[in-house]
Amino acid sequence: MADPLMIRFFRYSMEKDRAIRLILMDGDKMAQVNAVGLRYDEQKISLYIIRPPRNVTLPLSDVLSASYVPKDEG
Repeated sequence: MADPLMIRFFRYSMEKDRAIRLILMDGDKMAQVNAVGLRYDEQKISLYIIRPPRNVTLPLSDVLSASYVPKDEG
């Protein structure tokens, strides 16, 4: 089960079409990305990662934290 605060950030990103900052596991290392949420469910999340531009689908367990991008206060 994902953290309710992370779900709030995913929902914010999808509803407002705004980027959020995520810390996630990329294989065996952590990565910080700015991304726009496309969809999520109980198991996974689909994102558009801004740099380098690509769509990814990840297990929710790979997302470690979510926050606003700098200078965005929601």
